[in-house]
Amino acid sequence: MLDTDKELLSLIGLDDVRAFQKLYHRYWDQLIKQAYVRLGDMSACEDLVQDIFVDIWNKRKTISVHSSVKAYLLTAVKYQVYRVIDLRQRSCDLESSGLIDRMRDETDVLSFEEIYHRIEVVVEKLPPRQREIFKLSRFGQLSAQEIAEKLQLSPQTVHNKIYQSLTFIKAELKHFIFWWACILIFHFL
Repeated sequence: MLDTDKELLSLIGLDDVRAFQKLYHRYWDQLIKQAYVRLGDMSACEDLVQDIFVDIWNKRKTISVHSSVKAYLLTAVKYQVYRVIDLRQRSCDLESSGLIDRMRDETDVLSFEEIYHRIEVVVEKLPPRQREIFKLSRFGQLSAQEIAEKLQLSPQTVHNKIYQSLTFIKAELKHFIFWWACILIFHFL
């Protein structure tokens, strides 16, 4: 029978599911209690502790605990609690700023296609050369170096034209800046 946490951790590194389950059951309640003292939300505590054990399993081949396993787990709980508190604070800050309500309102008014269309219209307003560079960058997904070679320009000129394009588009779509940014970042890049 395995008694020490170090032995369990070594066996977990060898993909021993039973050793993992034993460590999990040995510390689950204690870690939940530790998290609950700080968070006061049982569901969040269970998720947090579960994430810690998932992380241990995912890193089982490389995990190295120099202190006691118990100290390692309690420290992991402490940092995860800080992370949850930080996320909650950020969420409260967004809600109190009214940004979430504005985002919901814009979502109700504009669909992805409408926002995408507005961006296309604004891009067409760019000077021809600047528009070409911007389209090659965002729609063609070419690097600045590739565009420079293709159009026989310096890479710095390409960077400048892309920057000017983004500045112009941002000014034109200032009322839809959040959605504009999301689309440019997630769709065009």
